[in-house]
Parts: sequence; structure tokens; C-alpha cells
Amino acid sequence: MKKTLAILLALALCLGLLAGCSGGSGGGSDAPAADDGERTSITLAESSQWWGADCVLLDGTSFGQCLIQEPLVALDDDGNMVPAIAEAINVSEDGLTITLTIPKGMYFASGEELLPEDVKASLDRFKAVAPFADNLAAVESIDIDGQDVILKLSEFSSDISCTLSGTFITVQDKDVLDSTSDDDLLWGARPYGPYYISEYVEGSHVVLTRNDKYWTNNPNVKNKGPLKYEQITVRFIPEEFTMANALNIDDIQGTYSLSLDGVAQLTRSDVDVETFVNIPNINYIEFNCHDGLMTDRELREAIVLLCDRDRIKEDNSDRVIPAYSFVTEGIPNKSDEFESYFMNNYNTNVPAAKQKLEDLGWADSDGDGYLDKDGQTLELLIVANDDVIENNTCQSLQIQFKEAGVKLNIETYADYGHYDVIAEGNYDLGLEHFGWQEPVLLLQYALSDETNFDVFGITDEYFENVSKVQHTVDYDERTQYVDIAEHYLADNWITCPLYTDMTTMVFTPATEGIIFQASGMVYHNDMGF
Repeated sequence: MKKTLAILLALALCLGLLAGCSGGSGGGSDAPAADDGERTSITLAESSQWWGADCVLLDGTSFGQCLIQEPLVALDDDGNMVPAIAEAINVSEDGLTITLTIPKGMYFASGEELLPEDVKASLDRFKAVAPFADNLAAVESIDIDGQDVILKLSEFSSDISCTLSGTFITVQDKDVLDSTSDDDLLWGARPYGPYYISEYVEGSHVVLTRNDKYWTNNPNVKNKGPLKYEQITVRFIPEEFTMANALNIDDIQGTYSLSLDGVAQLTRSDVDVETFVNIPNINYIEFNCHDGLMTDRELREAIVLLCDRDRIKEDNSDRVIPAYSFVTEGIPNKSDEFESYFMNNYNTNVPAAKQKLEDLGWADSDGDGYLDKDGQTLELLIVANDDVIENNTCQSLQIQFKEAGVKLNIETYADYGHYDVIAEGNYDLGLEHFGWQEPVLLLQYALSDETNFDVFGITDEYFENVSKVQHTVDYDERTQYVDIAEHYLADNWITCPLYTDMTTMVFTPATEGIIFQASGMVYHNDMGF
């Protein structure tokens, strides 16, 4: 279950200061009455439900989950660590010692003071149970000296700043961690943050109650104390029409996800519509290389050559950006050399794909419009998440493939359930999404079907190369290792990059002020002020 924070995301996780914006809905003038400033609560909406309150245990988070957790550190626009929970950060010249100074006077919603011991316990737990524990594998010791938490690294780690600032590391009360099981923490966790979950209704909503003792050292926000609203409800609304209508009648005051078709249904004129790449992300195909028709490498290459990214862009109303590499624009160490290599050798080439299929012995022997060989139709299954962009993409690929005689069947699953299907090997093509702002995590978790590397006997050498990406100090040398990793994925046709998707968010005056910061974080601190 990988998301941009979505991922993103994300991963998850929002990157870029509103890169492409369109103000207003362009709809009618029947906006609800102006906010009188006396609101004590608001409602936001997301298209998919949360997977838990304890983000340490999750492999994906949603935008709204930033409301229940404060990061240990934040990042500035240059990617340098700056305060958040920690009031000061000191990194040694060799990058092997990181000292986080924890201030006095921060309190969990329970009333317990946040102590350096809580930070150490939370980091130790992340290293022990988190799906992304490997991100702190280089941390060999965590010590406390007064108010300082000192991390000693065994070797340089290029992604440590992103990890410490990310949504997957939360700070929780050590006493609670010591006395509570992971199963109970999944929904019962109350990490330090602006709000905590006071009610959860599966498939419907979460209710968040303000932590009145909250404050932050984050220089990226103006308001460093409690947030404006006493209560925030986050509703899960997968249907576009329902979400747009809820905005029109002010049942919700903002949404983190609405397609351009949904935006077209808005009738109120006081909304702010923002469309942008909120975090660098890649949407790609993973092939089943160990079972079924896709075990044929030449056939996989023919399928890659059939993929028309410009048509996918058009079929998604220009809300996606064609991608020709796994590590995309905006991510450090992106290999421009690999991107050019892929575009020159593996970009859309339908005549070449058809010739390759013919050379492989596939032909329409019965005139039904689909290729066959030895009595078997060239029929493939693609699995994807049940959202607007992935549905549009699958249908676009289905039409493209049919024109070449390839039958593509589509299965979509709610709440990213298709990742379980991929992991179990019950697919031919898996449409996957990953968003993150540095390359190591992307490359480590590129595959949902872990057996695919084993088919080629490259598991160890691939991950040894990714380790070099993580632990190489020189930037240009690190980029070369990214290039090598990209070639592993493409030249064996394990994955095929398709596009980066854009996010359209809609806010009313009550939710103005949310910051989408270049670190991949969303900050709600100034919302409504």
C-alpha cells in the first residue's frame, strides 16, 4: 500500500510551492455565506480512508495525517534540517553525528511532557517495527545527554534529513509505548502533534480534537501555537460528484483530492483551486516476470513500446506529466543521462512493437481483432487502484493495446488493495505509484512483487547498488549509481515508467493558509488565520 502523500504520497508528503495554479472554480456565483470568523470546527475530505493513527506502522500516509503528528525536524527550501520538535539541530562535518536538542515545555495531548527519552524510545521503535526501518539502518546508537538526543551513524546516509523530517517518524510517549501493543497503537496512537484522533468510523471519517498544549519551533510557519479550530473532521469521500456537491453546499471546507472533472462540477465562486505536483512521484507498470505471458522479456519490451504517454496525458485532461525515468524531476540525483537513454530507445514506437509481436509469432488467426499463438489469445490483466487517474490510465492503455491486437483486462481495487494482489503474483501488469523527495526510498521499494528481482538473479547486486546511492558522499558519483539502478529496472523490463501525476486541491476561505513546503510536508498551522 504505497501512496503519495499521496504518497504521496508520499509517501507521501507534499513537494513544491504550488507549481501550477488556477484560481477560482469558474463556476456560478451561488457561494455560501462568507465565513464570519467564528467557526470552531471545519471538515476536510480525502478520497481514500486512513490506514491507521500510528504512521510508524504504515507504509503510506494521507495528507490529513500531518494534522496528528509534528515532525522531529523540518526542511528548508534547500533541503537542510531546521527545527520542528527539536529546537536546534547540529550535524558534524562528516555527517556521522546528529544532535537534536529537545526543548522543555512541549506536552502531548494527554498532558504528559515530551522528554528526550520519548524521542529516543520513538526512534528505537521505528528501527524495530517500521516498514521503512532501513531508512535509519545507518544509525548505530541513540544516546541522551541532558536535553540532547544524539544519533551516531555508522556511515554517511544521503537520505537521513528526509527520513527525520518525514511522516513515518512520530514521537510518542515512552510510557505508552512500553505498555501498549502495536495492534492497539495502530488506531490508538496519540503522537505529539496539533490534533489527536478522538473518533474513527471505518470507511466514513475521523474526528480530530485539538491539542491545546501544542507548539512548534518550525520556522516555515507563522503560527507556532495551537491551531485555530478546536475540531477537524476528515471525511473519506471516494465519489467525485459527492465531494464536489459537499463543497458546493459547504458540508466540507476543503479537499486534498479532486479531479478536474470534479472541479468542473463546482458552482461556488469563493474556492481556491490549486493544481500542482505536490511531491515528485512516479506512476509505473510492474511486470509479472515470473509467471504467465509476461515471463517473455521480448513481449514485455513490445508492451513497453505500445505505451503512449501523451495519450495517457490527454486522457487524464493534462493532469499528468509523461515520465521516462523512475527517479523523476525534482528529486536529487535524477539521472538525465538515463532519461535520454530511455526516451531514445524505449519511447512509444507502435510499428516496432507490432513488428516485435509478429516476430514472436503472435497473429490474428481468427479475425477477432486480437493476436493469438498456439491457440492462446494475447490477453493480459492489469490491476490498479480504484481512483480517477488510474482508471483513466488503465482505460487509455486498454484502447492503445487493442489497436495493436493485445487484449487488456482491468481490475481495480479500493484503498490500494491491488498491492496485495501484486505481492501474491496474481497479475500480468500492476499499475503502481510512489512519491518521495529523494531517490533511496524510491529505489528500495520499487517492486511490490519481490520475486521479480530473483528471476534475473540480481537481487543482491541491485540492493548493493542502492546502498551505494545512500552512502556515497559525492553527489555526481551518487547520481551514477542511480543511473545503474534505473538500468536494472528498465533493461530487464521489470518496470516501465509512465507519468508523474498532479494533485488538484480545493479550499474555501476557512481553510486558506495551508503550506505545501518543498520538503514534502504539509503544514496546517496557519490555516484559517
